[in-house]
Amino acid sequence: MCNPVPAAVTQAPTARLDLRDRSVLVIEDDLRAQDAMSALVAQWGCRPIVASSTGEALRKVAAERRRPDLVLADYRLGDGLTGVQAVHALARSVGSIPAILVTGDTDPARLRDAQASGIPLLHKPVREAQLRAAIEGLFLPA
Repeated sequence: MCNPVPAAVTQAPTARLDLRDRSVLVIEDDLRAQDAMSALVAQWGCRPIVASSTGEALRKVAAERRRPDLVLADYRLGDGLTGVQAVHALARSVGSIPAILVTGDTDPARLRDAQASGIPLLHKPVREAQLRAAIEGLFLPA
């Protein structure tokens, strides 16, 4: 199966973008994956905001009173919604936010749905360099 993230996004950039002080909303219902993802972005100097569901993400963003700089969302969330739906709900609430979907799902129909969203999709387990390149690809000018 082809990689749904454009090659320009998955290749490591030659110069690292400074990610310090960027807020990253991590929406992940698996607590181990949530901890790992939030620890990784914190290691890069980002301010992680963690949520296990779409509703919790909306509440936390409202409490922050500031739109996150990026959303990292698991594709299948425990609340029965998808990461695509979570990103759209956030966009309706606070405006468009760059986002990346992460999935361990292998169901072809679900993968097609995720790819059709236009949101970059990474497959678990996501390598640190792959995630960093995808994030930088969203913020660096084309």
